[in-house]
Amino acid sequence: MPVPQDSRHIANQEGDFAPQHQNQWMLEIAGLDGDAKDLIVLSLHSAALPTETSNIVEIPYGNETRKAAGKVTFEDIPLVVKDWVDRGTRKAIMDWRRSVYDPDTGNVGVPSAYKKKAEIIIMAPDGTLERKCEITGVWPSSVNGGTLDNTADEQVLIEVTLTYDKAKWNL
Repeated sequence: MPVPQDSRHIANQEGDFAPQHQNQWMLEIAGLDGDAKDLIVLSLHSAALPTETSNIVEIPYGNETRKAAGKVTFEDIPLVVKDWVDRGTRKAIMDWRRSVYDPDTGNVGVPSAYKKKAEIIIMAPDGTLERKCEITGVWPSSVNGGTLDNTADEQVLIEVTLTYDKAKWNL
């Protein structure tokens, strides 16, 4: 079958090659206290999809080198949420972060207390054709509270670095 020289296959009447829009997604984090999961979902601004990388193991033999896959690494996910005056989104993020580190006691939490399961869900504009990425062992390794500026009227955004153990796509 020849490759078409025009774009008739993209977003056509038959429903082929419909683009995935960047704004059709959500992140659900299970196991947070109270309504924290819902507050975070309703405050989502931006995030990155998981990145997975294999180390390259070089194996020299004779006059050549062969390469094989080594350990897998999952890169941290930057998450940005909107801060609301009348909602506890900041509290939800900080409560989760306090299960990692408590500045009042200096204690670092145990993984079973702060690691959660999460799911990134991307979908078509009409809410169908969901594809999910399960993220296990996710926790906030850093929180940047946002920027304040007396000359601006933009919304304050909270930046969270999500560290995790593994991501698995269910396509």
